[in-house]
Amino acid sequence: MSHIRVITPPDKIFSNNLKFLLIYPTDLVKNQFQDQIMLFDEDFDVYIYDVSPNEEQEYDHDIDWLLSMCSIADVVVIDVDNCPAIIRDLASYIIANSNTFWLTNSANTVYNKLNNNRVFTLDFLESYIGDKLEQKKQKP
Repeated sequence: MSHIRVITPPDKIFSNNLKFLLIYPTDLVKNQFQDQIMLFDEDFDVYIYDVSPNEEQEYDHDIDWLLSMCSIADVVVIDVDNCPAIIRDLASYIIANSNTFWLTNSANTVYNKLNNNRVFTLDFLESYIGDKLEQKKQKP
């Protein structure tokens, strides 16, 4: 049985586990993600960035944490439609990374020019995770 660590800002875990970053995932995305990683017996680190507003309806974003996790994670999944404005301002930078997969319901998007990893479901993860795990095993 695999061990799954869920990590949120400001924490960071340094391990050799496969690392995922989910940015403002909906419940549907979370459930799809869970279904995919449960197919494996490996340990995973799952970083979740989903900042809720405080009592004054202000967000306490940790942009430095988010950007550093984008570079550390093996797979980044961003639900663009679910992100607040400040994160959507960063979306083009995040999406431009080859390890990022992005979801949106928008028909007119320029993100395709930055990265063709637009997805509608997380079904791709099964083969993607299998490939990543195989690559890790082949490293000396």
